[in-house]
Amino acid sequence: MADRIGIILTGATTLGSKVQILEEYERKVREGMFVIVQTKIGDEKKRILGRVTKLETYNEFFEVGDLWSEARRKGKEIPTSIAKRYTIATVEFLGVLPGLTEVTTPPTPGDPVLLIERTDEIFRVDSKGVYIEFGEIYGYKNIPVPLTVEGIPMHMAFIGVTGSGKSYTVGYFIEKLAELKEIYGRAIPMIIIDANADYIDYFMAYNEGKFTGFNSIRRIVFNDSTARETGNYSDIIRVDLRLDDYGLSPPDLAEMIIDYYKTAIGAELQISVLQTLFENLRAEGSIDLNFLFEDNNEFRNLMRRLDNLRSEFHHASVEAAKRALRIFRDSLVQHKMLCSDAFDECVNWRFLEDIVENEHLALFDFSADGATGIPVKMKQFVVAYLAVMLYKLFVHYKMKNQTKYLVFVIEEAQNYCPNISKYPIGANVARKYIALIATQGRKFGLSLALVTQRPVYVDPIAMAMVNTFFIHRTAPDDASYLRKLLGGVSADLFNKIPNLETGHLVLHGQMVPFNFPILVRVPKRKIEPSIGKTDVSGFFKS
Repeated sequence: MADRIGIILTGATTLGSKVQILEEYERKVREGMFVIVQTKIGDEKKRILGRVTKLETYNEFFEVGDLWSEARRKGKEIPTSIAKRYTIATVEFLGVLPGLTEVTTPPTPGDPVLLIERTDEIFRVDSKGVYIEFGEIYGYKNIPVPLTVEGIPMHMAFIGVTGSGKSYTVGYFIEKLAELKEIYGRAIPMIIIDANADYIDYFMAYNEGKFTGFNSIRRIVFNDSTARETGNYSDIIRVDLRLDDYGLSPPDLAEMIIDYYKTAIGAELQISVLQTLFENLRAEGSIDLNFLFEDNNEFRNLMRRLDNLRSEFHHASVEAAKRALRIFRDSLVQHKMLCSDAFDECVNWRFLEDIVENEHLALFDFSADGATGIPVKMKQFVVAYLAVMLYKLFVHYKMKNQTKYLVFVIEEAQNYCPNISKYPIGANVARKYIALIATQGRKFGLSLALVTQRPVYVDPIAMAMVNTFFIHRTAPDDASYLRKLLGGVSADLFNKIPNLETGHLVLHGQMVPFNFPILVRVPKRKIEPSIGKTDVSGFFKS
């Protein structure tokens, strides 16, 4: 039998109540703890699950403007032992046990409130399911939240301002997924767009034999990156532009090129020009655009073929398509991005298939070290290319009745799938394709994990498809948007979000095996990050 720690006070509603805490528990009850309210509805006993969201202490000798004001002003001793004092807890109601059904009748003043010290008393999990033990429930020691892996394909978002701990949490999530391999002998492969080298420590740790949760951890960098000088990399980012069943389709490539050139939406005629060119090439056989782009003579012939389309399209549309194609091609050639027979390393269908089937963790290093001198538009193109190729690959698996899973993590998500009405970044090559995975990928086992400081800046279609949220400290401007995203978060818990400590988060959604948000602390990771640490004091003292 759980201990009685308080009493329901007058004014209880179906949403929550004030509770007076018994004296012996005034220093033991903490915010975040769960309680049971024992009540009756008619002759039927009911147990309401609640959570302590706020604690307030009162003492009648310390009221503003009371009779003791002058004594306190003079620093005199106050006879606190004879004062009326008490602690009030605000408790939000989460549901009626068992089943956490809706609370339809408030408890009665005087009803006892019991403390739950072990959360397994209320959070029952399916013994046949697979769960990740994540973090520590706020208010408890060493009690994790059981996250169901069934929610992974339903997409995730890790949200929080700089310094709130969101990338640290993503790393912790990587480690928890890695533990599945230790337990079950299999892992969920991951591809991470690593914007700031937040996860390179896992690549280093793997090479040193300190982290073995995946069959391989690969760091993929751009050709001219400074990372190549040190040799601390696995692969080079080169894209395969062959127009065949295992590559980009003519419509996708045409739209990417025009988006890359125009940095805006709506150039349908120019897209049609390029699409027609590529479809004509495709009709002649499996065309290797890598070769046509790299060879100057072949590229000139390609431009002449565009000129021949003037009979089908307006002169201005053809000229704009030519400019777009030239800019796109020159950028790929400049950064040595094209795949050819001379290069074994190529991010194509076979490369991605190897990551999925051999359960690798692939880090696409978009940091200054891994993507030295690479413009944002080129990074966006790579993300768009990955999104399309992954989508095609997982559709292929589905058609072959093969069950595969992958988590596609995108750091700084607002830079790759921007909400163009709120965040006019100037380029959005990848936005459409990330939204495609968000809306369709779950059917095939392809999961999206968006990591962002400003959720309001991320494409609303993509955000609307997210079903599990890891919410860290956020900017006040995002408050109203987050409230819509989370839905059902109590005002007391919601008001904590802008002031959460680093490493604390509100966890809510499909992966959580109960229908309410929960406050969680992320413990120390196995692999501590080395990137981003500063020692300004040491700089001055050295």
